[in-house]
Amino acid sequence: MTTGYGFYDLSTDCGALIRTAPTHNSHKLWQTDEPFIKTGENKALPTTNTLFQMNTLCYFLEGHKNCYSLPLQEAYRKFLFRAGFYYGNYDGLSKPPSFRLEIDGNIWANVTTSMSEEMIYYELFYITKKSRTSMCLIRTMDSDVPFISSLEAHYIYDTYKWMDNTTALYVHNRINYGASTSVERGMNLHAQHYNRIWKSKEISNYLNIHVEFIDYDYMFGENRPPWMVMGYAIQARNLTDSIYLSIDFSPRTAVQAYFILYFMDPVSRFEQNQTSSVEIYIEDNKMAVTDIPNIDGYLYDRFHAVTLFSLPVNGSANVTISPAEGSTLAPLLNAMEVFSAIDVSEGGHLFNFSSVLFIISLHVLIILVT
Repeated sequence: MTTGYGFYDLSTDCGALIRTAPTHNSHKLWQTDEPFIKTGENKALPTTNTLFQMNTLCYFLEGHKNCYSLPLQEAYRKFLFRAGFYYGNYDGLSKPPSFRLEIDGNIWANVTTSMSEEMIYYELFYITKKSRTSMCLIRTMDSDVPFISSLEAHYIYDTYKWMDNTTALYVHNRINYGASTSVERGMNLHAQHYNRIWKSKEISNYLNIHVEFIDYDYMFGENRPPWMVMGYAIQARNLTDSIYLSIDFSPRTAVQAYFILYFMDPVSRFEQNQTSSVEIYIEDNKMAVTDIPNIDGYLYDRFHAVTLFSLPVNGSANVTISPAEGSTLAPLLNAMEVFSAIDVSEGGHLFNFSSVLFIISLHVLIILVT
């Protein structure tokens, strides 16, 4: 979708010679990158991927910095940016490169590619500063040649409302617990708002539960998670058990972490006089208590989203979901998004915190949720 001001939604098939029209499997129009960058060389890979946009790439033999100029909507619009990489040994050297991504001069990510057949994605939630956004690939070693396979920018209206224009959110995880198949971004627009990728994760220590059929396109409420995500969950095996999850923030350390946890009972466990509520702990600190609604609840109250942010974390974090006092049903969790914050107000430095500030921040948050 475009207007005279620019794109609301931009999907770029880097290195492609022709654009690809929407299909049943991909509702997006994939542009070539020629209008957005004047440097680089196009390359078609010798192998064919299921995702056609990964069958070509653009690589940059010359220059320290090569930048895409993306004509998005006017300034101060919230976008999900996603850069995709598939090396595919396109150069025959079997030496996947490393390099850096920047957005409007702010550090986005240190990219590490691999010989793996899996596609590598780096995502960022970012509020644009101008009508054009600059996305640059930076050479960090003389021997490594930066490349890119796909570049996307999707307007995420009416969601993640606590974001501000001084902070970008680097996506570490977006997990669909209890599911065996990931929810990819190419699905029907009405089923998957904001073009997010939700990675599936079954955990043998817990019950992996799901509803067989959901007769809905999408869910109303905070951040609008897809129905096919909320139709799955992990559940503790017993009422008194907790769910224990470890979140790895590597390669970054000393980050300011953001967590969003999604809760809904997908299998209608409720019977007369049954209640379901959980307590949420980060590193043994009680952060919030929430009820778990039933799939058959009211339109705007079928799920609850709990957002915890400004949490300084060093390398990893332990998340615990425990039964709240009075709950008669075992705790469960459907999905979780995990971010770290990047300061984009003055050059994009990653947040760093002392142990004193860590204790103070947790104390303030505990007061707010109790």
